[in-house]
Amino acid sequence: MPGIRVTPLAFESLGVRSMCTLVQTKDVTVLLDAGVALGPRFRLMPHPREFRARDEARKRIEEAADKATIVTISHYHHDHHTPNFVDPVWLGSNQESFERIYKGKIVLAKDSRRKVNTAQRRRGWMFRQAAEKIAEKFEAADGRSFEFGRTKVRFPGPVPHGEGESELGWVLPCVVEKAREKVMFAPDIQGPVVEETVDLILKEKPRLLIMGGPPTYLQGFRISDEFFRTATRNMERILAHIPTVVVDHHLLRDEGWSKFLDPVRAVARKFNHVLVTASELIEKKPDPLECKRQSLYEEEKPAKEFLEWAKLPKETQSDKPPPL
Repeated sequence: MPGIRVTPLAFESLGVRSMCTLVQTKDVTVLLDAGVALGPRFRLMPHPREFRARDEARKRIEEAADKATIVTISHYHHDHHTPNFVDPVWLGSNQESFERIYKGKIVLAKDSRRKVNTAQRRRGWMFRQAAEKIAEKFEAADGRSFEFGRTKVRFPGPVPHGEGESELGWVLPCVVEKAREKVMFAPDIQGPVVEETVDLILKEKPRLLIMGGPPTYLQGFRISDEFFRTATRNMERILAHIPTVVVDHHLLRDEGWSKFLDPVRAVARKFNHVLVTASELIEKKPDPLECKRQSLYEEEKPAKEFLEWAKLPKETQSDKPPPL
């Protein structure tokens, strides 16, 4: 986009749980949701390829943070921010990574006191206590707008993390706007499935929208079929109006993600719009690893040392990183 450069750094299509994105204008560099994680799946620990992808993603995030003035936090799930504690298993986090990302930065974050569930309220309070000591400034950004030269960084009010009555809480979208160019970042909206979120997106009408797709890997387990029918209808509405849409994150934890998007792609083609994953935005083939974990264990059998580590008790695993 003329005037705004957008670089996906870590997403499911790049092999990890994340939606971390770097947005740059001549006025300011914004690092969105600087977190990365792996998750449990199929009763298997993440495959060594997933651990390597996580470490590579964390390196990209830290290097991007070196350039950034602003670091944002849409909500307090660990794949969307980096905590200051040591976790060698799921996050690859530590105090050094935390400081490299947030030290000296303007941190614009979801308010941890309002429109937040209990778990995220606790995490948000703990994160703020640590981040305020090293950040240049820490601001609760809900419903606020910030100007940096000719660039605006705006945060519409929080929207539901999935369904309106979800126990997962709320997330804070972000809009980066310069002149007539506009990028909207809408993580973990899971479709969207909530009308108010669709209305917000259509009202903003960004040239580029980056959003989290529905968690189809949970279909028939925790979430009804109607949830996914609603998500499809809403994505079709969005693709009829928004020129370029990135759909990624939860959706790509399902091997059937591409087929699920077929009807949405058809609408995009009808209006000469573009639907891509984050990796495709930077001309890379999608490589979601979590959904392929079972086949990875069969086709690329890990070394004996790794398999022995994977069988250790959780508390023992946490004392040392996986042998890769």
